[in-house]
Amino acid sequence: MKNLNKFPQRPARLLRFSSFPFLLLNFLMLALPARAQSPNWPNRFLELPRPDSCRAFLMYLTEEPHVAGTEQDYALAEYVAKKFKSYGLTVEMPSYDVYLPYPKKVEFNITQPIQFTGPTPEAGFVGDKDSFGPDIILPFHAYSPSGAAEGQVVYANYGLPEDYDELDELGISVRDRIVLVRYGKVFRGVKVRVAEERKAAGVLIYSDPADDGYMQGDVYPYGPMRPETGIQRGSVQYLFIYPGDPLTPGWGATGAAERNSAERAKNLPRIPSLPISYGDAEKILRHLAGPNVPRGWQGGLPFAYHVGPGPAALQLETVMDYQIRPIWNVIGTLRGSDEPENIVIVGNHRDAWAYGAVDPNSGTAALLEMARIIGELVQQGYHPRRTIQFASWDGEEQGLLGSTEWVEHHKTLTSRNVVAYVNMDAAVSGDQFFAGASPTLRTFVQQITGMVSDPKSGRSVVSQWWHRQNENKKRKVEPNWSRLDTVAVQIDDLGAGSDFTAFLDFAGAPCISMNFGGPYGVYHSTYDNFYWMEKFGDPTFAYHATMAKIAGLMAMALADRPVLPIDVLTYAKQLRREIRIVQASLKELEAKPVTQLDDFARKVNEWVKLAENWRKLVTSAANLEALDLKTLNGHLMAIDRAFISAEGLRGRTWYKNLYVAPGEYTGYAAQTLPGLRDCIDKNDLDRLPIEESRLMQAVDAAMSATQAAMDLVQQRVTGGGK
Repeated sequence: MKNLNKFPQRPARLLRFSSFPFLLLNFLMLALPARAQSPNWPNRFLELPRPDSCRAFLMYLTEEPHVAGTEQDYALAEYVAKKFKSYGLTVEMPSYDVYLPYPKKVEFNITQPIQFTGPTPEAGFVGDKDSFGPDIILPFHAYSPSGAAEGQVVYANYGLPEDYDELDELGISVRDRIVLVRYGKVFRGVKVRVAEERKAAGVLIYSDPADDGYMQGDVYPYGPMRPETGIQRGSVQYLFIYPGDPLTPGWGATGAAERNSAERAKNLPRIPSLPISYGDAEKILRHLAGPNVPRGWQGGLPFAYHVGPGPAALQLETVMDYQIRPIWNVIGTLRGSDEPENIVIVGNHRDAWAYGAVDPNSGTAALLEMARIIGELVQQGYHPRRTIQFASWDGEEQGLLGSTEWVEHHKTLTSRNVVAYVNMDAAVSGDQFFAGASPTLRTFVQQITGMVSDPKSGRSVVSQWWHRQNENKKRKVEPNWSRLDTVAVQIDDLGAGSDFTAFLDFAGAPCISMNFGGPYGVYHSTYDNFYWMEKFGDPTFAYHATMAKIAGLMAMALADRPVLPIDVLTYAKQLRREIRIVQASLKELEAKPVTQLDDFARKVNEWVKLAENWRKLVTSAANLEALDLKTLNGHLMAIDRAFISAEGLRGRTWYKNLYVAPGEYTGYAAQTLPGLRDCIDKNDLDRLPIEESRLMQAVDAAMSATQAAMDLVQQRVTGGGK
């Protein structure tokens, strides 16, 4: 479900907050031991991940294509369950019955001025046995409706609203025509949704060589980039409305669940769409007339692009087999001893469009490796304070199905007891670390990555990460990582696009999603296979083992620290920053709306001061383990949940997080303060006070939780506790 780099690349910014003593870093990050008798469990863990073990896992996981709901998918679910059991975990394999399409026919025919039938099958290459596999699913868009469309073609660049605005300025309409757009910038479902809004008859989406083909490097099998026949499959479900099973929005798709009709499903497209290769797109683009494309629209094919319409015309037909089909999650549980009701979840999906070496099973290999090692530590006497769960989700590619249905089915559990969710989708396609995280976990991400060495540079992962982000800056003064407790690397907000979505946007649990990225042009194609990984992605499998180390340390720290590493101050300061951005955008409007933003900004400043006091207090407190830790951690877990609204966002009620959500026209990318930005984007300024009031209530709740945590610790500082 994800874009090529996995995380939206917002303008680089470093959040530099005031310094605190080294003792604070110890409290927030690492030094509080999980048990007096077990201070070395993290060090023992770091010694054990093996690249050869990760390689063996990935080889097995990628032996056959395994689309969600198929026999091969179920066989892999059983394999993961068997492995989890062998590591001493308690294993469940919950199944959900979801509305799931498979393609029966996907075809387009160029009728003018040439005759051609596509899509061209992906080519096989000598040396890559998997590229000749007989069981590879047809290239299609999941949740495209069955249907036919016919008409002249118009090229609309990336298919963004502003691209159609430029076509309007050229006097070109896409109404009742076939739109050809290229992959990139936003989630493919947004491209179909915008074309549908502009009354297009159908959509073809192709991968331009300027974006992930030969203009970015050598193409497969000589390099990692997309070859001429490579096709990006994927879902076009309108995930920005709601993810998961289209017929059960907000509740689990169990066998006995009530289901809406497909006609009532608001997240399903109504016009047909189809993915094609740039080899096939060239045959269309070469035969478009009309004006030359606007600046920035020219792709990498060796001729000048025109927008049309025509004379290229084509027929498009999709025939889908929609049925209620089972999918299978696998959950392995290691029960905690002191706070067993509180759960740390580390997960990744298992299903793939074909073999899925990068997406998703580099993450599955790392997940299995960390589960294997933690199982070894349990045999040596390790017992986590809180429960750790290892989750292998199904149906992510079609629409985050398995994780969403599980979260909806366990709504009370996920909204109260999930400490954090850590996601490892497409964990390894290179050696460059990326991460997105909830504000409360950003200092935590930075600290954990400081404990793990980067295999190539020998620096810590966080140091290598910082150097890459700052390589073009004139002054390169690296932070002192041993004393830093602020966010010195860019860590983006999470929007949607992978299995953290339901945890973050529906249940309100803080989340981390991370990967090692690199040149990766075979996304969602046949060529995302073991051969590609061993030749280009991670030949030594050292980065698979490194990801297992990072994820394992995160799981153990979140499960074992007596006081949860929830960074209230970073959240408060980040919220203050976002408010200032919205205030600046309102000042640029000609209309002067009635607003409470100044009052809200003052309220957030109060929270910042309270959070600063919390840091100082908890740093100076002694013997925190003598506190009522369950109650204290309950207050800290309430910080992120404070921003969850039962009524949800306007028009998208499934999304309940008032701080962050995917944008309606950004797809995966995060949109902060979505209620306020929605008012501005839709020029509905009269609604601003309503959204501001909702945010005020959320900050009040976050402040109350912060104060309650302070009061509990204050008793210890003043001698009132026992």
